[in-house]
Amino acid sequence: MHVKYISSDESYQKYLDHLDNEILLHFRDRKIEEANNEIDHLLKKTKENIVKYIKMQFHEDISNFIRTLSKQQILDIQDCLFDYTSIEELKNSVKKHQ
Repeated sequence: MHVKYISSDESYQKYLDHLDNEILLHFRDRKIEEANNEIDHLLKKTKENIVKYIKMQFHEDISNFIRTLSKQQILDIQDCLFDYTSIEELKNSVKKHQ
């Protein structure tokens, strides 16, 4: 490809401009890829932190809730604890039995 550009000074300058553009495009593409990787990494870390926070909040909520229950109430719900899909459902069930 470069042989056709070498025949004249103007063509040679066009060839050098073409190479410069190719280098700039390659550099730009590499920077975009690096930025995308960094964004993906940040999103992954953010998601992990959100999940950790939700789990921590859930454990705190359920711990506070369980502290308010009597021993008998705890024994009553122990048999069907895994049937509950949310802490709200569990709270509602306990309220019904009080």
